[in-house]
Amino acid sequence: MLISSFLSHQYKKARRSSIWQKNKALNVLIFIVALIILAEVIGFSLILAHGWHELFPEAETLSSFFKISVFYFLGSFAIRFFMQQLPTMEIVHYQLLPIKKSTLIHFILVKGKVNFFTLISLVFFTPFAFMQVGYYEGTTAAWFWLIGMMLIDLNVNYFVFYLKKQLVNNLKTVTAILVLLALFVTGDVLKWYSFSDLFAQAIVGAIRQPLFWLVPLALLIFAYMLNYRFFYKRLYLEEVGTKKSEQLHENRFGYLQRFGLIGEIMLLDIKLYIRNKRTKSMLYLTPLFWAYGLLFYPSDQYTSDSGFMIFIGIFITGYLTITYLQSAFAYEGSYYDFLLSSGIDFEQYIKAKLTLGSIVIVVSYFVTLPYLYFGWHILLINTAMAIFNLGFVTPMMLYFATYNKKAIQLSRGNAFNFQGMSTVHWLTMLPLFVLPTAIYLPFKWFGHPDYGLLVLAAIGLITLAFRSFLIKLIGRNLLEKKYIMATGFREKN
Repeated sequence: MLISSFLSHQYKKARRSSIWQKNKALNVLIFIVALIILAEVIGFSLILAHGWHELFPEAETLSSFFKISVFYFLGSFAIRFFMQQLPTMEIVHYQLLPIKKSTLIHFILVKGKVNFFTLISLVFFTPFAFMQVGYYEGTTAAWFWLIGMMLIDLNVNYFVFYLKKQLVNNLKTVTAILVLLALFVTGDVLKWYSFSDLFAQAIVGAIRQPLFWLVPLALLIFAYMLNYRFFYKRLYLEEVGTKKSEQLHENRFGYLQRFGLIGEIMLLDIKLYIRNKRTKSMLYLTPLFWAYGLLFYPSDQYTSDSGFMIFIGIFITGYLTITYLQSAFAYEGSYYDFLLSSGIDFEQYIKAKLTLGSIVIVVSYFVTLPYLYFGWHILLINTAMAIFNLGFVTPMMLYFATYNKKAIQLSRGNAFNFQGMSTVHWLTMLPLFVLPTAIYLPFKWFGHPDYGLLVLAAIGLITLAFRSFLIKLIGRNLLEKKYIMATGFREKN
């Protein structure tokens, strides 16, 4: 059967890849982490389903959960949009065979609905279905409700696929939809209207009249056909509009070429980030990490002298720079041999990457200035950590990047993708977060947390003053390791 052949080919491809063979320990670790996450979701859903009726009166037990489920689906939409990879497979070889394009597309779409996020939703809703909905409305209603929730989840899944494909060609449309979703959430939270109440009433009505579940089923068919038509017309969307986008980026950032070789290298790195799937995934995630402080800064649990605030300050002002410099050479693995034979000045090459990383930190710092709303101490933390990132973190990350010997495949997405990552990536996280916290905590314990921030800022300023020396140090290390790195980059994963 053709579908079984596709599945067999996908399985063999995964098992025979060099990534699987070389990183078996990492694959096992990822599998264990996934099992832990799944076990935590199972535990949380069982506790929630067992005790939910004790939190609300009997008349509001189900409707209150249905209100919250709106935000679950909106959160699932956001997480999938930024993290879930598109359902793709290598079909170039199949296109040369007498196989209908429609068959290939149906396989891609059906395969795409089976993923980790869908499994999480199934695990999350199942206990509540039979322990709460089944108790109040009966077992049949519980089955219909569970199937309805999974239909809504699949709708989210397929609409995310469609929007992510549209994002390549029509950024304005996708931005408008995301803004609309944000307005829904904001309006509901601020009590301008109650979209969650409307959703809860619709679910209650569907439980009483199961025919209403045909609505999400019809939407699912519509979403599936929408994706089908889109894939049928543009089987490889990455190939569409490339020339136009390249000209746009050239005009937008072309002024960097005025700064000589450094400007040209910065321009090439910007183009690399904008054009490739894996780097674009990180760009899309950046606003989420800028907003990371909203989870902690408003909370009384995290005081101004908490060591955890140091971690948050480093993260929101330096996330994109850290991910960029950590793999600065691995991103160029596919043409690293050309760089070695081009006679490029390595010190200028390194200076360009440090300059671009520093500019991103400065931009991130100014974007997060509104955190001043939560107090001056938050501004002091972010300022100190931005300076620490500028002076200390940027050269440290680039120095450790010279020990990376695995090229990164830019055509792949970033979510749950550990291709190109090595032990060096994980080891660099230790001094990045442990060292500044270790410096800060003694000052906190003796009652002078502000002095700890001053020391971290001073370290950043001192290392910033010695940047020329550090560039030469990184350059010497790069010269020593360049052939080892080139050999590693040539290995195709």
